[in-house]
Amino acid sequence: MEQLSSHPISTDRVHGRAILPPILNINFDRPDPSDVRHIAAVEVPVLSELVGPMYTMDRSIRPLASMAAAVCGTVITAKCPPGDNLAMVRALGEVRAGDVLIVDAKGFDHWCLGGYRLLEHAQRTSGLAGLIVNGAYRDVEEIEKSGFPVYATGVAAGSGPKTGPGEINVAVCCGGVVVSPGDIVSASGEGIVIIPRWSVASVASAVQGYSVPSEQDIEAFVRNRSAVFDELCQPK
Repeated sequence: MEQLSSHPISTDRVHGRAILPPILNINFDRPDPSDVRHIAAVEVPVLSELVGPMYTMDRSIRPLASMAAAVCGTVITAKCPPGDNLAMVRALGEVRAGDVLIVDAKGFDHWCLGGYRLLEHAQRTSGLAGLIVNGAYRDVEEIEKSGFPVYATGVAAGSGPKTGPGEINVAVCCGGVVVSPGDIVSASGEGIVIIPRWSVASVASAVQGYSVPSEQDIEAFVRNRSAVFDELCQPK
């Protein structure tokens, strides 16, 4: 169900005289929790191979802490004007346990979208599992100590306006990938992968049959690839 705000649009907003109303989508299809668990048990590189480059984020989105905290969960989204976190704060009110909030702030990194205390509160009260931001965040030292997963384009000390508008649980763009609420995200120091909600069941089924390659598997792979290269070297 989509709910549109009936509040009048301010004409003195920092971001200009926007006429589009904010959007709040409360209900969306969520993946089966067992599928989330199966996908969470597999490393990001394996998932990236399964979903391909269209659903693997580029390296503009990086761990905020020096030691990346891995996270996998159901996606909820927020779309914010550059530097404005009103929609992000409201989206935290829609978090369920295990959710990962992905925020599209158009990569703006002059102002941050918030600090650690905001995330700590959402983790404690709603079970927020992680945050991924196409924009800047702050409180690196606290995030590092807590081990809470935060990924962003950069760090900014100052915060921007909180006037909106904004959109919650709509399709957003982050790291070059279109992300929708109800997708699954898996992130680690290796990168960030999105499993689109329409493919969750098939990916979960595929990873259940996955096992770490044995020494014999690796030897066979090397022999096979070497034979392919040697064949290419043969004169035509």
